[in-house]
Amino acid sequence: MKVTGSSIQQIEKDRPKSKCRKWRLWATTEQGRKSKRFTGTYTEASDALRAWVSELEGTVPNPATFESYARSWHRWRVESGDYSPNTMAAEATSLNAVCRTEIAGMKMDEITPEICREELLWLKTHPLRGDEYKPSSMGKFHQVLFCAMQQAVDDGKLARNPMASVKRPRVRVEEREALSPDELQLFLNRVDTLPTDGRTVALYLMACLGLRSGEACAMRDEQFGKTASVDSTVRGADGSIGEPKSKAGIRTLPVPQRLADKVGEWRSIRRSVGFGGSETLCCNTKGGVMTTSAMENWWRNTARGKIGCDGMTLHQLRHSNLSMMARHMSVFDLQRYAGWSSIAPARIYVHDDLDAVTRAVEMAWK
Repeated sequence: MKVTGSSIQQIEKDRPKSKCRKWRLWATTEQGRKSKRFTGTYTEASDALRAWVSELEGTVPNPATFESYARSWHRWRVESGDYSPNTMAAEATSLNAVCRTEIAGMKMDEITPEICREELLWLKTHPLRGDEYKPSSMGKFHQVLFCAMQQAVDDGKLARNPMASVKRPRVRVEEREALSPDELQLFLNRVDTLPTDGRTVALYLMACLGLRSGEACAMRDEQFGKTASVDSTVRGADGSIGEPKSKAGIRTLPVPQRLADKVGEWRSIRRSVGFGGSETLCCNTKGGVMTTSAMENWWRNTARGKIGCDGMTLHQLRHSNLSMMARHMSVFDLQRYAGWSSIAPARIYVHDDLDAVTRAVEMAWK
């Protein structure tokens, strides 16, 4: 509710202002004039009027700065243990970015939707690296700002969330380019030119079984044989291993011969260098658990350039494998194979293949 004016009326007119203790507070709003009685000194009445106007306007006086409150909110979420380390690390990165704006030092009750929009726009064009933050990054900044403000509302420290009227950046989910079956075989041929180690075997697991990078890095040696059992994922930057996001992520997959041969080669090398007792199959260069960030950095900064795959992401291997396997099984079998809780992700992961559709039509009409 917008307040356009306010005033204090002295009720005890026969007494000096300094001696008066009865007042009527007035506020002019878009819904008309409102009033309330107050007992106390004039200074106290003035403070009461300001607090009442703030209440009418939908704010609760809160002298804490956004950064001090948001840091405390984030620390509580980390210590609660309800969220994965990776999720909390990503949230901390987004919070650090938001705290580069003027919002960080502002009092919570001073932050308006207009200020939020202006500061997010400033942040978009002032990244620490690169030309401009992508819509996906801006979406994360919007989310952490919204969630911190909403928690303040839930805690009774704000009457309304100023981010509620700030439009979230529209992020278009771009379809990733999937390798064809022939291109996937060619990719593995190129991987074979790299030294065989835990990282190259992880590439094989992602390409041949459609595993997520965390699943590939977490697989234990005893889980791999004629079939591969998937029941965990690398969750933290410290190499901690935990359960998958959902029960659907626990599955057993048949192993193609090419992958079995590669793992056999790697096992011989592991024993020769003293890594035979490593906790995970795809151990790092020191025999420890390989983190997804280390895998990503190696792929992005070293490996993909060496084998002529510039611009290709690790997750494209999962897209490529699932797109290929979709041509050979029902959508419900694919759901189990991929470790999805529903068939909805098939819209993103399964790519069009006109040749496969043409063959199906020709076979149907023979």
